[in-house]
Amino acid sequence: MTFDSTLCATRHEMLLLGEKMAAEFPPNSVILLSGDLGSGKTTWVKGFAHGLGFAGEATSPTFALVHEYNCGTSALHHWDLYRLNASTDWNVLELEDHLASGQYVVVEWPEHFTGKWPVDAIHLKFEDIGNDQHQVTRQK
Repeated sequence: MTFDSTLCATRHEMLLLGEKMAAEFPPNSVILLSGDLGSGKTTWVKGFAHGLGFAGEATSPTFALVHEYNCGTSALHHWDLYRLNASTDWNVLELEDHLASGQYVVVEWPEHFTGKWPVDAIHLKFEDIGNDQHQVTRQK
């Protein structure tokens, strides 16, 4: 299901998109999710985690910063950098260790990270286009 842009008209469609995309990305993928609050990023991650084999319900790590999910043969590290600022001591967070872990890494609000993302990171942009519809676009 390779795509450039997809419209999701319901929360269920966003979950299914995440689930389907889990089959596209190999372990060690770094997936960066940009978009405003309420644009569907965490809902997509819930579907993505389910597609990787996580049996529970993924939740937003806004206050915890990172959640790790055991997905059978792999793991998913779900980061939410929304509450961080430029003065954050990134070395303490060990985000770069997670990026080199060989597991799936999904990051919401990647623009809050002051370091460099891997050159092969996958960028997805989420937009609320009105009428409860959301556009997901793969950035090149």
